[in-house]
Amino acid sequence: MIRWGIIGAGKIAERFAKSLQHEAYSELYAVSCRTLQKAQDFADKYHACIAYGNYKQLLEDHHVDAVYITLPHGFHYLWSIEALKHHKAVLVEKPAGINAIEIEGIQEVQKEYPQLWMEAMKTRFTPLYQKVKQLIDEDTIGSIVSMQATLNTNQPIDKISGTYLSNPVYGGALLDCGCYCATWITDYLTGRVRIDRVDADIQDGYDLHTIAQMHIGDTQVVLETAMNQPEKKEIIIQGTKGSIKVQDLHRPTHAEIVMDGQSQQIDCPYVVDDFYGEIHHFVQLLQQGKQDSDVMSIEDSHKTAMLLDRIKDASTPDPIEI
Repeated sequence: MIRWGIIGAGKIAERFAKSLQHEAYSELYAVSCRTLQKAQDFADKYHACIAYGNYKQLLEDHHVDAVYITLPHGFHYLWSIEALKHHKAVLVEKPAGINAIEIEGIQEVQKEYPQLWMEAMKTRFTPLYQKVKQLIDEDTIGSIVSMQATLNTNQPIDKISGTYLSNPVYGGALLDCGCYCATWITDYLTGRVRIDRVDADIQDGYDLHTIAQMHIGDTQVVLETAMNQPEKKEIIIQGTKGSIKVQDLHRPTHAEIVMDGQSQQIDCPYVVDDFYGEIHHFVQLLQQGKQDSDVMSIEDSHKTAMLLDRIKDASTPDPIEI
């Protein structure tokens, strides 16, 4: 039985705990939060054995086999490293690091403390994502000539202000939502990245809306992400033989394939929910004694972080015109 500890007791942790209940050979053993009362309330609700009001106390508990880290983005790197040093397997929420340097730091620590570490990029573990990957690997739509990934949400500014999303170091739309777009792009495209244009609506040091136009190798790519725009969540992959359009690219269940003017709909529902695929995969890796994933490797996390770094470096402080 794999005994899990959760670091951070927010809404995402609740969704994880609900999904974990469906995974055989796993149990929620411990939960930690900044306040013991909140941790205890979470533990009572999801039947954890013990609650801690301190993250390090959880890591020092020798009964914990694996930890799920769901803290604000700026703390993923620190607590990934602390968990590895305490010989815990680590599943850490996206983005695993706020830049590529942090992922490289985790890679170095993992060499000294060899434990399983994986970014919880749940998208890659959904049945729909895996079906699309299979179709592309089988050359169904031919060679990819363009990709357009968009993940726009519309959130009131007063709800963003004062949260980690408004932090000028680890907040903003690009890091929070753009990583979902980037994980599609980096999974399919290799080659030199050329940033053609980046327009960003930056306020108080964080981006509300970013549009990046680029080439990866010979492939045209557009990545758009926002917290203040009408909702739009899709990726369009254009090939030499046809195209695939995926709705809700961050947790997809539906796609449309167009070939020779003919449209085909594909529906792939979740197994349990959108969290379960990554949990089940991680547990399998842990049972097999693996230290890395063949679906979302630490190098995959590094590639995604590098792409976001390039976009962020090319961002301008001038608001974009819509």
